[in-house]
Amino acid sequence: MTCRTIALCFTDTASAPTLARAGAALARHHGAHLLGLHVLPDPVVHASISMYVTGEILNQIRARQRDTALEIETAFKKAAEAEGATPEWRCLEARLATIGERLCESARAADLVLVMRPERDAAGRPQEELIRNAGRPVLMIPQGYQPAALGASAVIGWSATREATRAAHDAVLLLDKGAEVVLLSVEQAPDPGEQDYPANEMAAMFSRHEMNATVTHRSPGGSRIAEVIEREAFETGASFIATGAFGHSKAYDFVLGTVTRDLMQRAKRPVLFSK
Repeated sequence: MTCRTIALCFTDTASAPTLARAGAALARHHGAHLLGLHVLPDPVVHASISMYVTGEILNQIRARQRDTALEIETAFKKAAEAEGATPEWRCLEARLATIGERLCESARAADLVLVMRPERDAAGRPQEELIRNAGRPVLMIPQGYQPAALGASAVIGWSATREATRAAHDAVLLLDKGAEVVLLSVEQAPDPGEQDYPANEMAAMFSRHEMNATVTHRSPGGSRIAEVIEREAFETGASFIATGAFGHSKAYDFVLGTVTRDLMQRAKRPVLFSK
């Protein structure tokens, strides 16, 4: 499997250089085309003051948005140039769609999508929309991340589900030959003598890609599942985590929370989400 198009979805200026450097380094490693995406949101005016907002004020709002887009574009192209990557920049207007919807339209043709992890006090709506609806694997980069080779190792959150299966196969996009892969199941281990056939078959898939995969079971105890996954990644020195995303309904996610949202808010290393 090869990664030939990488889409970077920018949502703010503060994190743009970090995302741009991470994406450009990956594009250089894979010889991939680098696509930079940013959406100009529709100006939002509160109904109580809408009658006082003139066309001139709306033009000023749009001008500030274009200045922001130009700052992000500059960071994107600077990072691409530093890595010798081929950049393509698209600045889109929302036109009554959400930012996430507009980003999805362009991201669907990419092999891999990169986004920044939202700050803890932010909703992260565009990132969530991309994970849920783009149909592509989404690699979330943590704040302050310094580009590093990702292909050496990974921890994959494993369960016998469609989402986890997608994550395991999508991880092959990023992994190099000889990579060390841990298929981590956060549940009680099988009884002695029993075989965990789905996990073992997935490990065999990685071996056919010339990678070294092991199946590991960890009991969550009193920890959240995301904490167990992160601890395993830290202890094994994994370059990134891969996991299925949003395996339940939106209503379930809202009431009980999910492993996905925990990792979106707290992960200290890149996380590959597959839906």
